[in-house]
Amino acid sequence: MKINKLLIIGFGSILLTSVVSAKGKGPKKSFEELDADKDGKISEVEFTAGAKNEAKAKTSFKKKDKDADGFLNKGELAKGKCKKPKKPKKDKPEEE
Repeated sequence: MKINKLLIIGFGSILLTSVVSAKGKGPKKSFEELDADKDGKISEVEFTAGAKNEAKAKTSFKKKDKDADGFLNKGELAKGKCKKPKKPKKDKPEEE
């Protein structure tokens, strides 16, 4: 009986993980996971490894690398997306 419950829970976990990953909403890799050589910084090669779209990953790396040293530190990686906030639209004056 316990084995059946464990199998059901395990299968459910695998199914849930695959559904979430398929939608692209899976958990992001941590700094430690990306830092393959454990040197305390992430190179472009480490950052783009396993990326679905290498060109987008390279562009993202360059945007995040604020000091342009060719590596990401924890602070640069944690900054998130590099999008500028949208300006609010100005209302047009009503014509009479």
